[in-house]
Amino acid sequence: MPLELLKIHNGRNLIEYSLKPHPNLNIIYGSNGVGKTTILESIYLLLRSRTFRSNKYKTFINYDKNTCTVFSQFSASKDNELIDSSFTIGISRSKDQSQPIIHLNSKKINSLSAITNLVVLGLITPESFTLLDAGPSIRRKFIDWGVFHVEPSFLSDWRSYKKILSNRNQLLANLSKNYKSTRKLTKQQLELINCWNPQLVSLNDKLNIYRSNQLHNISSNFYHFLSEFSTTLQADKISLSYYKGWSKDLSYEDYLSEKLFEDLYAGYTRYGTHRSELRISYNNNLAKDILSRGQKKIIIICLILAQFHYLIDVDISRIHNLLLLDDIDSELDSKNLTILFKILSELKCQIIATTSNSDRYNFLDKSNSKLFHVKQSN
Repeated sequence: MPLELLKIHNGRNLIEYSLKPHPNLNIIYGSNGVGKTTILESIYLLLRSRTFRSNKYKTFINYDKNTCTVFSQFSASKDNELIDSSFTIGISRSKDQSQPIIHLNSKKINSLSAITNLVVLGLITPESFTLLDAGPSIRRKFIDWGVFHVEPSFLSDWRSYKKILSNRNQLLANLSKNYKSTRKLTKQQLELINCWNPQLVSLNDKLNIYRSNQLHNISSNFYHFLSEFSTTLQADKISLSYYKGWSKDLSYEDYLSEKLFEDLYAGYTRYGTHRSELRISYNNNLAKDILSRGQKKIIIICLILAQFHYLIDVDISRIHNLLLLDDIDSELDSKNLTILFKILSELKCQIIATTSNSDRYNFLDKSNSKLFHVKQSN
């Protein structure tokens, strides 16, 4: 099941680094700037071909080098020895080439889907704690990340929806100026707009089903984890809801028809699943408006873990489950940190966490975990 070997070459300040993680819990500690987060970033790069720090992968490559490589070996599952579930993954990225070179079991592959289907990857970083306060698109992306792993057609449906939406918006923008001055629309112009509606409605409805189902599927896990933090938050006062992208109790087809002339005036399609999002409330108020920073962190942790746990359970063929935690103890007090790791001990996954203070983890079972000290390279 676990990642048993990781090798990093020219990843930021880690010129040559090897790690042999414990199959259960790993704590990587050291002072700031020594490369603790780079280790997690390397794993993420390996499994997603990009980093979680920046959209610009080149910043991951050591400033004095042209290429970087990351190599890993995952061991076979002990639960089913009849299936050979061991494999190796290697990735190389260059400042001169936009596309990564990826090898799975020493064979070059052109798509990440094969790797995505092998490993369920979870990630919590300090940047994760913007989920509640950020705009709707961030929460929509959070839901979509889970949908992507359980709905094979989601990505193609989402891309098709955005393409059709773009075409409709272009037409609305072209007609908008004349409509504002005349407040008239010819029959031919109306037909041009409406010709996009059937496909847009069909894809809109499919995407909304995907997303609402995903929220439903992770809700029980979310409330279960939240109840563990009962002294910090009252779970029964918190609600998750899915906003489909328009407010009235109308079909999307009827809503498009009702809002057509308002869309024309605006010059774009204002409502639809491209405006959908996850809404989190506390006592019927938006949680982001009334909860403390610490309470928001607990909610976000429970959300991420709920989705991660669901993805582990929904597809047993993905037997490699890896959770990365970057500097999580700086975000939680000692009591909540202990509660979190009690929850994590019940998950079927390997955990790799970073910290600047290993003393915060004295409560851990030493027989079931391993500490790694990262020092400043010369």
